[in-house]
Amino acid sequence: YVGLAIAAIVCIILGGSFGTALIPVRAVICIAWMLVVTFGASVMVYQLGYLEGLGLQALAPSGERQALFWLSPTITLAILVGLGLDYDIFLMDSVMEHWQSGKDGKSAVVTSLDQAGTIISAAGIIMFLAFSAMLASTTPMLNQVGFMLCVGVLLDCFVTTKVTIPTLMALVPDNANFWPLEQKTSMRERAFGGQTVFVQRPPPSFRRSLSWSH
Repeated sequence: YVGLAIAAIVCIILGGSFGTALIPVRAVICIAWMLVVTFGASVMVYQLGYLEGLGLQALAPSGERQALFWLSPTITLAILVGLGLDYDIFLMDSVMEHWQSGKDGKSAVVTSLDQAGTIISAAGIIMFLAFSAMLASTTPMLNQVGFMLCVGVLLDCFVTTKVTIPTLMALVPDNANFWPLEQKTSMRERAFGGQTVFVQRPPPSFRRSLSWSH
């Protein structure tokens, strides 16, 4: 039920902000696979002991039962969902702007990655370095939380935004990626100094949904 509630909230927020139907669904899929891989890797390390041979206490099973602490995935779930949405929104807002300017979906994604890819990578490296400090702790639960956060951030910054999102968008036609929006600007009346002028108004994007005055 928690997973369904998170997916529903993500779809409502992104759907209302971007005005499209497929972007929220794609975001849920990307976040879900990132969580599955992250928690799967933590099980391999802290339950099955795949990295025990390295001799590092932070990457070795703890206790007699050799199981994950129940708090570890609980804490990391909320953080990784938030970070995943943050990077996704940052990229897709740029994609929407370029698509509205007249580019096709593939060109919009390539241009957005060229502009925002370095920033996303830098942000991911900063978060990785911050979370990796937990691996230096002598508390096993903090080691597990730090490992999950490091894996999740690296996956989201260097796989999801660079490979998964462009691939999924390339496999779907533009009219489906941005449905029900159309690639055209709308006109809106505004009054300036007693004169009525028409200004172009682009379709919704996350940043504009927070700043555009009605």
